[in-house]
Amino acid sequence: LPCMLAAALPRLSGALVKDHRGLSVLPHPHRMEQKILTNGQCHLSISGIVYHTKRACDNCDRPIEDIMWFACAEGCEVDFCARCHTMLQQLFEGRDLDRCFWAESFTLNCAKGAMRAPAEQRQAFIEILAFDWPLQMFQDLVRAVADVADAKVVHLQDGADMDVAEDADFWHLVGFLQLLRCANQRPAKETRFGELTPRGPRVPETEFVLGGIDKCDAQAEWERWKKYKDRQIKPERIVVEEEFQVDGAFALFLVHGDLVPLSFRQRCLDSDLEDLQMKVKRPLLTCQVPRSPARTLRLSALRALVKVTGARRLAAHFLRERGRGLGVAREFLALTMEAFMTAKNGQHLEEGQELWDYDKESRTFWFAEDLKASAQALQLFRAVGVLMAQALLTGTRLQVSFPTLLYSLLLRHLGAVSVAPPGLADLAALRPCLAKGLQELLAYEKDDVAEVFPLDWPRGEELCSGNRAEHVEAYVQWFLREKFRAQLEPLLDGFKQVLQNCEFLKTLVNASQLEQMLCGVEEPLDVQQLRLTARMEGFDEDFKEIFWSVLESLDAEQKRRFVVFVSACGRRPPEGWQHFELQVQRNGDGDDRLPTAYTCFTLLLLPRYSSGELLRHRLLAAITETEGFGLS
Repeated sequence: LPCMLAAALPRLSGALVKDHRGLSVLPHPHRMEQKILTNGQCHLSISGIVYHTKRACDNCDRPIEDIMWFACAEGCEVDFCARCHTMLQQLFEGRDLDRCFWAESFTLNCAKGAMRAPAEQRQAFIEILAFDWPLQMFQDLVRAVADVADAKVVHLQDGADMDVAEDADFWHLVGFLQLLRCANQRPAKETRFGELTPRGPRVPETEFVLGGIDKCDAQAEWERWKKYKDRQIKPERIVVEEEFQVDGAFALFLVHGDLVPLSFRQRCLDSDLEDLQMKVKRPLLTCQVPRSPARTLRLSALRALVKVTGARRLAAHFLRERGRGLGVAREFLALTMEAFMTAKNGQHLEEGQELWDYDKESRTFWFAEDLKASAQALQLFRAVGVLMAQALLTGTRLQVSFPTLLYSLLLRHLGAVSVAPPGLADLAALRPCLAKGLQELLAYEKDDVAEVFPLDWPRGEELCSGNRAEHVEAYVQWFLREKFRAQLEPLLDGFKQVLQNCEFLKTLVNASQLEQMLCGVEEPLDVQQLRLTARMEGFDEDFKEIFWSVLESLDAEQKRRFVVFVSACGRRPPEGWQHFELQVQRNGDGDDRLPTAYTCFTLLLLPRYSSGELLRHRLLAAITETEGFGLS
């Protein structure tokens, strides 16, 4: 099999067509026929008539709201909206489809051959790929197999009433990709003869992520996970050591966590959180708060958040404003987090020592050192934990940067057993200089180690040359767990108070993923991806092109400020910039007026300027004057 794959690799690499998101696509194996909604409901929206087809596009995973769409003529549960069908037809036009279908067939046959082989042969296959194949060949193979899996997943019938395990070919392909993952990890687990340390993974783990899974039904996947969650299977063990067979427990995307994109995992979590809220059977907790000043907002929000018990979602609205709904709740949480992060320890949280320290080197916030927190400050720490849980419930992205350590501690406090205890690497992310000093201490072998590296903590006098490793480990645990316990425990308790019954969060989300779900991903704005789902109302086509040209011309920092201006958060959504869903509405005419925004709806209100130069000048003036928490 390795020889056959090596021989076929030049023809296999790059064989499939890529769509605008960089995902591989294949033509559906059956003819797609046009369907027209002849009877059904519709309603009028700001963008036109919306038809209730009760179907979703299997390519973009959005509800089909046009009167016409395309469905499989052979009865497969595969539908494409008119836009995706046209786009796919254009992608395939003039391409070598014979090569595409050959790549699909060849890869599937290799996958079935590998997975049906005895365990000993699969293990030998892993050894060859891990240590004998050149790196570039291995990387090309991973990409080729992942491309076919990406393209195949679109055609998987994955609805709630479907048995996804019936498509055994696809799950053999997933098993084969897991074999390649094992080969990728193999060099990290063994020091070879003549080498001082393990080599580490051959390629980044992101190479194995199947972005096409994002096109699948997350609600249906969550329901399947509920059915099989008590069966704790390890796919790596199945594909390497056991006789391979496809069953319902293996045919779960969520079981193959390293192959699943974060955005799909978050949508499954959203389903779990909605179910959790349904079980609470209590109304939303309504609160009224002033938008400003910050002091009044902070105290009003504090009183509201400490009352939250269980998975009850807050329904906030601002005094003397008519806005209601989820968007307002998101804006409330974002503004409240900003107010909480500028709080102090004294009266009304306005005076005295600041509650948070900002580390410029790591660009993160952490609890202030040597703080004797007042009772009100401890309440605020608890409210921060509740707020972070509410942000998950409402899909709010918070414009604040905590170290990944905090998210590990949140999960461990919930009861997540797979989260590793904090260590020196976590301290390095929190206090880089301190961690560097501890590493130098570990390497120092002279007897005067305690004088050269004095550590200010209760057991500092115990340090000697013979117990350096044990002493550093104990110090790290003290620093990360005990030193800030008075501030940390209320925050952890507040988060747990809301989400303690969320099993999905405890078992299928790690610290890095939780951080990205709450705060987004630090990544420059991709205007072309943003444009894919943006909606502009009231402008002619020429002005639309001018707007996108101006936005594209901004530098990275200006683009970041634009994102903060329209959303209150400078990071991209976990799903990617194409899920930012920017709305731009015409707000009259007038060259003297500035753009405004409703961050709760990612809505930009833009006057129709007379030129692109004026548009750029007014837009920069608006986004520059909006400082935004975390940009200062």
